[in-house]
Amino acid sequence: DTITVAESLKTAGYSTGYVGKWHLGVGDRFHPRNHGYDYAAVVSGPHLPGRYRTQGNGFPQPKPDQYRTDYEADLCIDFIKEHREKPFFLMLSPYAVHIPLAGMSDKVKKYRDKASELNLELPHPIYAAMVEHCDEMVGRLVQEIEDQGLTNRTMFIFTSDNGGLYRRYDYRAQADDNVTTMAPLKGEKGSLHEGGIRVPLIIKYPPLAQAGAVCQEPTISYDFYPTFVDLAEGSLPAHQTIDGLSLKPLLSKPSAKLDREAIHWHYPHYHHDRPASCIRARDWKLIEYLDGTGDRELYHLS
Repeated sequence: DTITVAESLKTAGYSTGYVGKWHLGVGDRFHPRNHGYDYAAVVSGPHLPGRYRTQGNGFPQPKPDQYRTDYEADLCIDFIKEHREKPFFLMLSPYAVHIPLAGMSDKVKKYRDKASELNLELPHPIYAAMVEHCDEMVGRLVQEIEDQGLTNRTMFIFTSDNGGLYRRYDYRAQADDNVTTMAPLKGEKGSLHEGGIRVPLIIKYPPLAQAGAVCQEPTISYDFYPTFVDLAEGSLPAHQTIDGLSLKPLLSKPSAKLDREAIHWHYPHYHHDRPASCIRARDWKLIEYLDGTGDRELYHLS
């Protein structure tokens, strides 16, 4: 069996929590509580009040008219308060800004008015409202860590698993709107062009990372596992392949380089684009399509 990041951190003495969307299998044996998470609040369903639910018992019910990201923030804050006296690892995977598009009416109106004033078609006002919902969720957690006096010994990582959505993969012109644009980057979610895989990575960690510093070194989400274990002074699984590298050297010295030749992506699905694999070696990037065409694209990224 694969040893998860949560299991490795538990071995290092951490309490572990998971809140939000869980997309790694249905059924009890796939549940995060069986993969290293002490606290596992799997939230299912779309964003608006009354449309989502938490799997299992023992979790507080959403407040009336509570948007999903606000509820997910409540669950995280409960975890932080309960575990503030010892090291903890908390992973939050909100459903926003995933389709179906839905935001609270006051925020949607704000961005409809703004789009009209600026004569903009994109981003979609509902999508913009969803981004603000996420911003508020993150802000509440940062504030809670501050209120608990934990800021100087807590690492925050904010990132995304893919680029933004231009339009649904099953887009129908008569029923669906365009959502947003990744311009000047090419592509969107589901594509291995830069618009599909170049995502935000914001790290706040006062003991090592200088506020406002910018690092140009390419990184990838499978670097998080070794990073967390490194900072926790734990041990990586001895008989399990670990693809990533610790980002600790980049936190203290943003101009540093990681000791590897390339990073890789593999997305063998017809989902927004053709199935493909990709390799990036410094400024060179190769995409190879897996649909039988033999098509390849080589880019020099500047």
